[in-house]
Amino acid sequence: MVKKEMEGMAGQICLDTSVCIELVKRNSTITGFIEEFFEATAFLPSVTAFELLLRSRNLEDVKELIQKTKVLDFTKEAAEEASNIEKDLKSRGALIGREDIFIAATAMVNNCALATLNTKDFSRIKGLKLVRLR
Repeated sequence: MVKKEMEGMAGQICLDTSVCIELVKRNSTITGFIEEFFEATAFLPSVTAFELLLRSRNLEDVKELIQKTKVLDFTKEAAEEASNIEKDLKSRGALIGREDIFIAATAMVNNCALATLNTKDFSRIKGLKLVRLR
């Protein structure tokens, strides 16, 4: 069973790659949550779209998901936020993958909470609002 935990919900969410993969696989628990949650607006960070398009399986389903969902660009503001996140994580010895930093920064500058199954890494980022699915 999926436990939903929302920290300071912003009314709109960005979907992390881990959640999108489960949507593409038609995981009923995740799709049920997203359908329930779609009263909020859901977005895809452009880096999530990139990661999804690297897949060799379910590519048509991936493209359909991307087409149905508004994609948020990695902007100059997101780049600045990402650099601040990386510097902070590095100073604390808690560095995570750069793609995850880009995804988090995109969510933050667009005032979105991030729906993810990867709480281990994303919870290290100060100020990032999370929708945890576990």
